[in-house]
Amino acid sequence: MSKTNCSLCGAAFPVHPPGYSGASGYAVIPGNRRICYPCADKRQIEALKDRSKPFVGYVGKGVITTWTGGKLMTITRSTACELTRQSFWHSRKGYMSIHAVDVHGGHWTGRGSESIAIRLRPVKGGAQ
Repeated sequence: MSKTNCSLCGAAFPVHPPGYSGASGYAVIPGNRRICYPCADKRQIEALKDRSKPFVGYVGKGVITTWTGGKLMTITRSTACELTRQSFWHSRKGYMSIHAVDVHGGHWTGRGSESIAIRLRPVKGGAQ
């Protein structure tokens, strides 16, 4: 398989014109293998099943997504909370405490702002 195809499903990556400075159209996994965005999203969804460690996603409007925009979780509750120190990433107004349910039914909690990566931790014992 050439470097222009996904090493998992074989899909072709987008061909960009010379000088293009946007997204590559692929992700890189261990072994320096390139995979397409849909395969990367599937790997992230599968990784949600490991509830032994925190998970990083991106806060959108009512959802937590992968970096490519694939839906991982639905935000079921968000409340404004105090940002106790100066931050270049979070605004004092937009900082919130979030509770979300992943696509497998697992509950997660974390703090962050919209359009910013957030570290979510699994909620022990189900919903809270």
